[in-house]
Parts: sequence; C-alpha cells; structure tokens
Amino acid sequence: MPVVVGIFVLFPLALGALLEYLCCRLPRRRAWRFLPPLLVVLFVLATTLVRLENWQSDAVSPLSQLILFPGVPGAALGLGCCLGWRLWRRLWAPRVIDL
Repeated sequence: MPVVVGIFVLFPLALGALLEYLCCRLPRRRAWRFLPPLLVVLFVLATTLVRLENWQSDAVSPLSQLILFPGVPGAALGLGCCLGWRLWRRLWAPRVIDL
C-alpha cells in the first residue's frame, strides 16, 4: 500500500510542486508560470483519451480504472502545482509590515 500511495500520490505531488516553484522562481516572464498547470491538464486529457481508446476488457468498469490512473495522479499533480505556487508566494512575495 505505501508503494501505491508513493507512486500515485506523493511522487506527482512533489513533482508538481517542484515544477511550479521552479517555473515561478527562475524565469523572468510571467507566462512560464502557467506552464505546469497547462501540462497537468494536457497530461490528464491525453492519458484519459489513450486509456479510453485502448479499453478492451469488459470485466472491469472503465470508470474505476480512470479514477485510479490518470485521476489520482492528475489530482496530485494539480495540488502540487497549487502548493508550489503557494510556496513561491510565501518565500518571494513582498511583505508589508504595519507598525
């Protein structure tokens, strides 16, 4: 069970957070900030379409298989992108201190 959680949840979560943080921190242009969420959406759509086209088994429900992959890793990637952006904002946004 821990391996499944690591592969399907923790790895995509960390990957999404790292990509979003690096795309917000390193480039000078703001357009790069939208690249990781766009890649997450494209990944989920492409994986869903490929899985639906290659579906051959009638014994297992396609909905349960689509929730497991790409649903869970796609949600973890999206959450990772959100966490990476929040981390970047927390570390690098200007702070206003009222005295």
